[in-house]
Amino acid sequence: MTSSRYRGSLAVWALLIAYASLYPFVPLRLPSMEAVLGYFSRPRYVTAFDVTVNVLAYAPLGTLACLYLRQAGATARAIVKATACCAAFSFAMEFLQLFVVGRVASMYDTLANAAGALWGALVFADPFYSLVTRPLGERREQLIVPGAWGDAGLALVMLWMIAQLNPALPFFGAGNISGAGADPGDLVALQWAAVAASIWGFGLFVSSLLRGEHGTLRTTLVLLSVALWLKFVAATFMLQPHFAEEWLSVGRVLGLIAGIAMLVPSRRFGRAVRIYLALMLVLAGALFSKIVGSYSPLDDFLRLFRWPYGQLASFATLTRFIHEAWPFMALVFLIALFLRVRREPVP
Repeated sequence: MTSSRYRGSLAVWALLIAYASLYPFVPLRLPSMEAVLGYFSRPRYVTAFDVTVNVLAYAPLGTLACLYLRQAGATARAIVKATACCAAFSFAMEFLQLFVVGRVASMYDTLANAAGALWGALVFADPFYSLVTRPLGERREQLIVPGAWGDAGLALVMLWMIAQLNPALPFFGAGNISGAGADPGDLVALQWAAVAASIWGFGLFVSSLLRGEHGTLRTTLVLLSVALWLKFVAATFMLQPHFAEEWLSVGRVLGLIAGIAMLVPSRRFGRAVRIYLALMLVLAGALFSKIVGSYSPLDDFLRLFRWPYGQLASFATLTRFIHEAWPFMALVFLIALFLRVRREPVP
């Protein structure tokens, strides 16, 4: 394994943090002296929620940075360097926030981010590394296709899970739930077909990441169950009461059942056939979802939430972007993987 293998995952997570840190990007301003001095002073409000979010956001960055750096040096040195690099990145994000109207830079955020990065990097320190991290890494090499291809697929699964944290987005659908209260009668069948194709394609996408054909159904069901649980919990705590259950309509339930039923026999196909079929189904599901999807302006979209904390707009827009872009990122991955598999010599 080389350090270059992990550059992509590290860059993706850094870009996600940069988006969340700098949204809405404009309008820009020249920072006043008061704003600069405010960075070094204690904020008026320091909430446990904001600190927790900062720590959790930077923990994966610390893990990925340490994973990248430890390939070329000692683990202890990699942990220190990863934490220092993540702290410098956090400081850069806070510094740039001084130029964005509506954002407030704080030294406390930088410290929380650095603490999260250190926490993430320490997964490579013993005894945690020997007890948890190394066995997980060995298990990953046993189950998932090796090298950068498996890493890229796992990164896409991670992005898909992040999108599920937004309960205002329909489960395997386009748009948001503002128009999901009453499914138009002439579009129910199309919505059913869109979800079924997406679920089926997602299951075959998962199968493309596994070394063998066994375990596809079990892994897919686990991922779908976790996603449904995330949606349910997030909807309960984040959405207005009358919107709490609209992310999962009758059409989506039927599509979910049908997609899983069609996955059962198709997971036995050859690897190239499964990848090609996943490509077609993900594309079809995305196109059908666009047809029946309902989109709201950002202000109306944000009114769906009962979010008592800050940064709602950055969370909502980032997760909606990932939600909309995921099928097309998966398509690029599947096309490249299909071409690679086709070039492999037949044993």
